[in-house]
Amino acid sequence: MPPVTPMTPDVTRLLAAAGLCGRCRHAQVLRSKRSTFLRCALADQDPRFARYPGLPVLQCAGFKTTTAGQP
Repeated sequence: MPPVTPMTPDVTRLLAAAGLCGRCRHAQVLRSKRSTFLRCALADQDPRFARYPGLPVLQCAGFKTTTAGQP
């Protein structure tokens, strides 16, 4: 499991603009020195899912909402 990414303003904006991915338990936020990316962990197991989906995602067969206390 990747380390938890702090909720900085750029991460908050990315999640708000990401559609379903911004609320999905499979989404991982990855950061470089210059950019922040949203990665789909389902792509590791299932080729139907794009590793870095085009945003905003409006439909997804793998969407599972996050809940409080869960990564």
